[in-house]
Amino acid sequence: MLQRNVSQKRPGVTMVECAVVYPVTFLLLLGLVVGAMGIVRYQEVAAVARAAARYGSTHGAQFRKDTGMGVGTAGASNANVSNGVYWYTVDPTQATGSDTSWAGLIYDNAARPNLVAVDPQYLQVQVGWPEVINQNKPDNWPGSSVTVTVTYQWMPECFLFGPINLTSTSSMPITN
Repeated sequence: MLQRNVSQKRPGVTMVECAVVYPVTFLLLLGLVVGAMGIVRYQEVAAVARAAARYGSTHGAQFRKDTGMGVGTAGASNANVSNGVYWYTVDPTQATGSDTSWAGLIYDNAARPNLVAVDPQYLQVQVGWPEVINQNKPDNWPGSSVTVTVTYQWMPECFLFGPINLTSTSSMPITN
């Protein structure tokens, strides 16, 4: 029986194994890092939507009346009515305080301070209120609800695919 000497050197084997294993390991690590960055951005989008809805639920028409503020308007632009909800789009690239509508105040006071890892240029914020029955206007009084949808167009850092739209919606009853 012919037996191979264990001490015999095979210098090319290590190089071939490294040539196969290292690129695969590098791609897996890169995918893990890029995926984690996407998860961080999605969590931020969800947190911004929750914070904006929370602010909108506690700063409704009754709050405006109690603090002596005027009734104001729901949004700076025309509403997009869908399924009985008046949706107003906020421009995140505008300067703070330039939009004094309900939707603009929600963005300035709740969403904008919570932006950390997302670029406002790729952010879209929509705020919606249900319709006041038979009056064709949004309902901002206690007992109604406010819904905030935040969408972020994320381009993964490795540029192998994308962009990916990260969207989160939060709805809360108006309490004040």
